[in-house]
Amino acid sequence: MEQLTNCISCQSPHFTSTEKTKAMMHPSQEIFNFDQCHNCGLVFLNPRVPEKKLGEYYTDYYLPYRGDKAWGKYENFVAGSQKTVDKKRVATVKKYASDISNATVLDVGCGKPTFLKMIFDKYKCKAVGTDFSDFGWKNARSEYQDLELIEGDIHELENLPKADIITMWHYLEHDYNPPKTLRKLLSLAKPNTKLIVEVPNFNSSTRKKYGANWAGFHTPRHTALYTPETMTKMMHHHGWKVEAAFSYGSLNPYILDWMSRKEQEEIDWSQSMESEFIDFVKGMIVFFPKSFFQKKNSLGFMTIVASPKL
Repeated sequence: MEQLTNCISCQSPHFTSTEKTKAMMHPSQEIFNFDQCHNCGLVFLNPRVPEKKLGEYYTDYYLPYRGDKAWGKYENFVAGSQKTVDKKRVATVKKYASDISNATVLDVGCGKPTFLKMIFDKYKCKAVGTDFSDFGWKNARSEYQDLELIEGDIHELENLPKADIITMWHYLEHDYNPPKTLRKLLSLAKPNTKLIVEVPNFNSSTRKKYGANWAGFHTPRHTALYTPETMTKMMHHHGWKVEAAFSYGSLNPYILDWMSRKEQEEIDWSQSMESEFIDFVKGMIVFFPKSFFQKKNSLGFMTIVASPKL
C-alpha cells in the first residue's frame, strides 16, 4: 500500500481519518481509509493501492466493465439509458461552449466513447478521446471510425491537439495526481477553453444516508471525493477559474443510491443483474420525484465548469 504524508490537492501534512470502507464491487473484505485535509477539506484515500496493482480491482465483479450485458435480457433497456446520459452531456457542452462545429473536443478518460460519437454526429467537430485502455472501443472500431481515440496515460501522450472543450466525465475521482492533470490540461487549453468536470459529490444526501456504504467511495478505485468548495480551491491553485458549479450531473442520482443500497446488502456483484432489473425500475420510479430538488440538495453528483485563469 502507498501511504501519503500530504494532501493530494494542497500538499498540507495535516489531515485526519474521516471514513473507513470495505473494497466495493470486489470479493475481498479489505478495509480502506479515507482522510480529510484540515487545510482545503479534500477527502482522499490513504493509504492507497499502487497504480500498478489497481487492475486487481477490475474483475468480473466490476459492473461498469460488464456494461449492458450484465443485465441479461434487459440489455437494450440499459443501453438506451446511456443515450439519455450522453444527450445531457452534449447539452451541458452546448450551454457553455460556442461554435462547437469548429471546435476540438477532448474527452479525457473517454471509456466507451458514446458521448464523443454523439457530439461528433451532431456537430461534426474534431472529437478526440484518451483512456488508459482501449477496452471501450477496441471491438467496435468501425463504429467510432470518425473519432480520434488514443490509448495511454495523458501525461505521457505527445502531440495532443489544443482543445476548445475538455471534458472529464467521472475521471478525476480516479486520478492519482489531480493537480498534475489540471496543469497538463492547461497546457492543452486555449484562452477561451471550457473545462467540464463531473464527479461524485461528497457533500450529498446519499453519502450522508449510506455512510461507509456510499457507492461514491467506490473503494479503492476513487482516490479523492470532492465538494464544489474543494474542487473550486484545487482548480484555482492550478490555473483554472471556476465559472459554474452544479449540485448535480448527467448521471441519474438513483444509480448511486441503488448501488449504495446494494453495497449495504452485500450483493454478489459478479452475478447477472437480470433478476435485479424489475426492482431497480420500481425503485427508480419511487426515487424520481426527489430529482426535482437536486439543484438545492445534491443527491450524489456535481459538475464544475472552468476556464484558464488569465
